[in-house]
Amino acid sequence: MQEPTWPVNKDWQRGQSRPEQVNARFYTAAGITLGYLVTMMALTVQQWSVLEPAIKRFITAGFADFNPLLMLPVMLLTGLLGVPRVLREYVRWRQQRALVMTLDPVPAALDGELGGSLTIPLDLPSDVDVKITINCMRRVVTTGKNASVNDQLLWQSPAVFRRMRSIKGTRIEFCAPLSEQQPPSSFDQGRRQCWWAVHVEVPDSGFDATFPVPVSAEARKKTSDFRFTERERQQSIEAAQESPRSWQQAVVDTSTLSIDFPAGRSGKTAWILMIIGLVFTGVAAFMAYNVWDELNSQRPSYFALMVQGMILLGFGLFSPALLLSGFYMRCNSLRLEAGSQELVTTRHFLFLSKQRRIAVDDVEGLAERVVGRTGQGVDSELDYAIDAYMHDGQRVRLGDGIQGQQEVESLMATLCSITGISYRPDPAAYTLQRRIPPAWVLWLPVLFKSAGILIFGLTIAAFMADFW
Repeated sequence: MQEPTWPVNKDWQRGQSRPEQVNARFYTAAGITLGYLVTMMALTVQQWSVLEPAIKRFITAGFADFNPLLMLPVMLLTGLLGVPRVLREYVRWRQQRALVMTLDPVPAALDGELGGSLTIPLDLPSDVDVKITINCMRRVVTTGKNASVNDQLLWQSPAVFRRMRSIKGTRIEFCAPLSEQQPPSSFDQGRRQCWWAVHVEVPDSGFDATFPVPVSAEARKKTSDFRFTERERQQSIEAAQESPRSWQQAVVDTSTLSIDFPAGRSGKTAWILMIIGLVFTGVAAFMAYNVWDELNSQRPSYFALMVQGMILLGFGLFSPALLLSGFYMRCNSLRLEAGSQELVTTRHFLFLSKQRRIAVDDVEGLAERVVGRTGQGVDSELDYAIDAYMHDGQRVRLGDGIQGQQEVESLMATLCSITGISYRPDPAAYTLQRRIPPAWVLWLPVLFKSAGILIFGLTIAAFMADFW
């Protein structure tokens, strides 16, 4: 059964799914690389009568007599660097072009589970790592000069699976519960808006495939025919927990929980902010040099000074903010001590420390939020934070830098069991009481508008002054 707004998908009607972009990736890589090589080869052959004596003169002159046409063979050799990528895409195309994943149920229910089976054309030993995740994504389409199509990961959860030997390779069966807080599969005139996918990855062999799956809010069947025993589920959970945790030290007993969220848990996000801050600092330094050089010239241009000064001001304001925020994300640590009566959070940054004590009775509930996202689609990495929502409408951060849906769910379950605080998966269910800003904050928009008008007037005056 498919919803009326979904496009016709014969694979889904048969309870199947095929991997995404198998032909497109191979044909695109092969077409671009071969087209580039053929073009450079034709130009090199056509200009060979000029290139041959130019190469001889270049060598005999001790590499001093350079002819720009010598870049043609260099560009031809550079194009050969794309051949290994074409070969990798060809191997991927051979592996995945005939892959078919069997699904049950079809469509899956948001508050149910999704199972399936797949035969990978690889002989995988039992000790080879296999990763299977269920992903919910929102497609973000931008138009204009910076037109792009991105898949924003909303939710990700590992699946319980088992592997079996097969004549054609390795047969894998999996099953995973879905999240009823996420949106179902939706389309707008045949184009994806929100979509679900099963991601199968074997890191050691380079196998990586994504299978779109239908998920409906109206589906009746909640369970899958691919069933697993409690022992198999426990073994799969233990295998997934062998990876290093973002919260490294946890001391748990029946009444207390103590967790250290170490510095550096932000991962790539902090480095990205610091790199952008360094780039902005370089631009600001370059513009400062131009301003200084213009001031020391015999006849400075006031219009050039205004433009370069505005660029210097913009990049100069943002660069330290980005550098400091990235450095703070990289170096701060957080300690959480949870008991049945009180929650204590202590945040350390360099020589600074801030502690906050919260009575359990003052907390209305707990919820997790996505606070960091790097990558795209199924390859995204999500960073979660756990917040305590107070009865007075305030929100207090209990933990951050938690990597992965499984870790945050495990930590949330432990917190709720120890403190007895209720858990609401949707942060929008809480009502936040916004603090009234001080009076001087209300004057900031007026100040910025006045400064903008003043700068605009000074720019026009500087432009006119250059002609006096």
